[in-house]
Amino acid sequence: APAMTAAPGLRRVITPNGVTLPSTVRGGVRVMHLVAEPVTHEIMPGLTVEAWGYNGRVHGPTIEAMVGETVRIYVTNRLPEATTVHWHGLEVPAGMDGVAGLHQPGILPGQTFRYEFKLGRAGTFMYHPHFDEMTQMALGMNGMFIVHPRTARPRVRDYAIMLHEWQIPNGARRPNPLAMADFNVLTMNGKAFPATEPLWAEPGDTVRIRFGNLSPMDHHPVHMHGHSFSVVETDGGPVPVSARWPETSVLVPTGTVRVVEFVAAHVGDWPLHCHMTHHVMNQMGHNVLNLIGADTGKADRAVA
Repeated sequence: APAMTAAPGLRRVITPNGVTLPSTVRGGVRVMHLVAEPVTHEIMPGLTVEAWGYNGRVHGPTIEAMVGETVRIYVTNRLPEATTVHWHGLEVPAGMDGVAGLHQPGILPGQTFRYEFKLGRAGTFMYHPHFDEMTQMALGMNGMFIVHPRTARPRVRDYAIMLHEWQIPNGARRPNPLAMADFNVLTMNGKAFPATEPLWAEPGDTVRIRFGNLSPMDHHPVHMHGHSFSVVETDGGPVPVSARWPETSVLVPTGTVRVVEFVAAHVGDWPLHCHMTHHVMNQMGHNVLNLIGADTGKADRAVA
């Protein structure tokens, strides 16, 4: 397939641990194909789950296109139930908005639906089902949708990160999509440390990180060590320069995008994490005994 061209001076967005959805241009229309299907997904070594995703991945591939383009996206359903795709934050015709029962019938198993719309503004957006949302989104069905401007922008290292939370009972391979609390695994682009790929930069680089959050229930205050940044954009549009201020943590509410930028000024390996402590730890649990101060050596040996 021919490579997608970007605006002069603009780098493609990098999705750590992820990929960009391939596309071709036919008759002036950018054409892509998403396949909704069950996926066996490794969150980190030793933790593999049976999830749902797109094109064999959790989360789905990042979609990239140019403002002003018409995109045609074929969605094939290989799930055991109906689905749709909603283009979160994009301004599209009502018939293309992807809400089952309002804008379209659900895409039944084995069927393919064609979405087609013109991209009216540049920005950072997302996509996800709008049918049986709690189950399908909780099992990993979401992705980022980047619309590039046609005008040249300063050279940056440009990253996209989808935040997600899961409830995975001990010993289970299927996350619980009915959970409303007690989520015990937080991922970035479907991975948890040490499986997360690093975000690279050299001193003096301008770095942009596009955070999307389609977690079922929780907001995530994402904290970065070693640097401060400014929030420059949401899925609603750019933040005026006069309205920005420096931060070291950004709250990314569920259902939103926050884009931050900073200049890489300090050499080192710097953590980037949600600052909710049980999200930092992962595999945390409630309803367990408080063993602080207890001698658990014998218990450790018995468990081992």
